[in-house]
Amino acid sequence: MNWQALLEFFLYAGIGVVSFALWWLFYEFVLTRGISTREAIFGRSPNLAVALDLFGGFAAMGVLNHFIISGPALSSMWLDVEATALTLLGTMLLLGLLRWLCGEFLRLWFGQSRDAHGHLVTFNNEIFVQRNVATGLFSTALYLVLVAGLVEEDLLNMEGDRFVASMNMLGVWVLGFAVIVLHSWLYLGLGGRHHILHESFHHNNVAAPASLLGLLCGALLLNHQLLVGMPDGAHMFNQGAHWLFLLLGMVGVVLLRGVLALLLRAATGVRLRDEMLQHHNAAWGVLDGGLIFSLMLILMAVIV
Repeated sequence: MNWQALLEFFLYAGIGVVSFALWWLFYEFVLTRGISTREAIFGRSPNLAVALDLFGGFAAMGVLNHFIISGPALSSMWLDVEATALTLLGTMLLLGLLRWLCGEFLRLWFGQSRDAHGHLVTFNNEIFVQRNVATGLFSTALYLVLVAGLVEEDLLNMEGDRFVASMNMLGVWVLGFAVIVLHSWLYLGLGGRHHILHESFHHNNVAAPASLLGLLCGALLLNHQLLVGMPDGAHMFNQGAHWLFLLLGMVGVVLLRGVLALLLRAATGVRLRDEMLQHHNAAWGVLDGGLIFSLMLILMAVIV
C-alpha cells in the first residue's frame, strides 16, 4: 500500500484549496474591489456571468496546480511541496496581474463607449451590472490563454533552462491572441463591427465566445503537445516549422468546419454565420466550439 502517495495527495490538495481561497480573495478585493462577489454568487439573484468569470480563475488555478505538481521532483517530498507552493504563489500573482492588465486594456479599447443602458463598457460593469454571460465566457477564454503561457514558465528554474521557458511562455500568449484575432476574422467577419469584443461586450452574444473557446482549447493543447517534443534549446521563436505546422493544422480545421457549414446549408437551409451573428444562437455556438475542438483532438491524436 502506497501510504506516501496518500500523504502527498493531502499535502498538495491542501495547497490547492488554499490557492482557490486566495484567488477568491484576490478577485474580491483587487479585480472587483468595491463590488460584493458574495452577493453576486450567493444573493437572491445569482449572477451566472460572475460565476463564469470566477470559474475561469478557478480553472486556471487548477491547471497551474496540475502542471506544477506533475513537474520534475526534487530530492525530498518536503522540498518538492515547498517548491510547489512557492511556484504556485508566484504564478498566481502573475495571473492576477495579467488579468488586471487585460481589464485595463479593454477599458482603454472601449474608451467612452457606452452600452444600451448608458454605462461605460468595462469588465466589471458588463459582468456584475449587465449580467453579460458572453463577457463571462470571453473572460474564461482570456484566462485560458494566460494560464497556458504560465504553465510553460519555470520560475524556480527546475528544468534548467529558464530562457527557453520564458520564450515559450511569451510564444503561447502570442499564439493565443493570434487565434482570437483569427477566429474573429474567419467566423465573425473581416473588419467591421462584428469582432469578438463587440459581440462579447455590446451584444451579449454567447455564441461567439463559446465557438472561440473550442478553437482556443484545441490550438493551445496542440501547441503544448508540440512543445513537449521540442529538442533542447529550441523554443517557439526559433522554430519556424512549429508555427507553420500550427497554421496548417488550424487552416485544415477551419476548412473542414466550412465543409460542414455547406452540408448543413444544403440539407437544412441554415446559414451558420447568420445563426451566430444575426440570431445569437448560443446553442449553435456551444456545438460549434465542440466541433472545432473535436477536430483539433483528431489532429493531436495523429501526431502522438
